[in-house]
Amino acid sequence: MTTPSLRDVRLNRYCCRVIGDLISLRPLAAEDAPALWDAIGPVSETWRWVGHGSPMPESAKDLEALFQKNIERETAEYLAIVDNATGIVIGATAFLDIRPEDQHCEIGSTFIVPSFRGGNRNVEAKYLMLAEAFEKRDCVRVTIKANMLNSRSRTAIEKIGAKFEGLLRNHRKERDGYWRTTAYYSVIVEEWTETKVHLLNLLKRNSPPE
Repeated sequence: MTTPSLRDVRLNRYCCRVIGDLISLRPLAAEDAPALWDAIGPVSETWRWVGHGSPMPESAKDLEALFQKNIERETAEYLAIVDNATGIVIGATAFLDIRPEDQHCEIGSTFIVPSFRGGNRNVEAKYLMLAEAFEKRDCVRVTIKANMLNSRSRTAIEKIGAKFEGLLRNHRKERDGYWRTTAYYSVIVEEWTETKVHLLNLLKRNSPPE
């Protein structure tokens, strides 16, 4: 079976299906929205950071529309995060800014249902996506970025070993009119072997005893 290149992904975005020990990744569907909305609820810090460029979702229908809009983006591939133990969709993530000519993609738009946070689910999701990017899609750089004020996201990014590159001030206007400063991180192909070992050690260190 031929491994899809970044160019293949740009033409046929919904080819990523990866199974890990804790979670699996599959193409996100608009139909995933109601269950995620019910699990997270309408009043949540989660929605503050999800869906730049669209109004903050206020209902499952709004979230479904946001998912559909995201799925149709030509330079992105949105994925559902599925808990292997229960088969429940517990979040979403994405390959963004897919640029085959630069062998580049970004990992972002990640959120996980609060009751499933902790443990290694986010770490494994990032490991699976980075392995996909570097080992199957010939990336030379993966960008990961976060709002400077999103301390949860920045802590999670730093935990996986991505290198901090700096702050891009007044990067973009948020829904409330605030000009966001963005913290940029990356993993490059020359660092992938070291980062992979780090991630595998994290997964092993924090795994429950058999």
